[in-house]
Amino acid sequence: MKNPIAYILLFSLTLALGCGSNRVDYSNLGLVNVSGTVKLDGAPVSDAIVVFEDLETSTRSYGLTDSSGNYSLQFNSEKSGIIPGEKKVLISTTMKVLGVNSDSEGGEEESEEGEGAAEKPTELIPDAYRGNETKLRVYIIEGESIDFDLASDGSTTGPAEG
Repeated sequence: MKNPIAYILLFSLTLALGCGSNRVDYSNLGLVNVSGTVKLDGAPVSDAIVVFEDLETSTRSYGLTDSSGNYSLQFNSEKSGIIPGEKKVLISTTMKVLGVNSDSEGGEEESEEGEGAAEKPTELIPDAYRGNETKLRVYIIEGESIDFDLASDGSTTGPAEG
């Protein structure tokens, strides 16, 4: 697998399935619900993956924006929410996450060269908000709405005010 998101999803799925019929007990994790919107220069961004990654443990929660730019975070394929704490936020319109917007391995969408190859999708989100060097930071204490109004020049560093 090429992308850490795919590893985390596979690990989360393994935990969820367990070694037998035991179910995972999420009550000890302290998960809180987080949702919000993603806009770029004031316009909603649809079909964007939104990833909140813990700065200490690298645990990730993720969501997919709808046509209005709305997202809601999932801890894994079975449970919504996020573990509170400091997070970096990655947003991408080309990233693929198994079970969210893809049936295959995660990572940036790649097309093979040659005749009949699918055209590579265009990333709408500036580099400043994607990948490990993202500028976006949030601190989650309790369930809340976190909106991002990103700027094309990469100057946004946190959630939208107001």
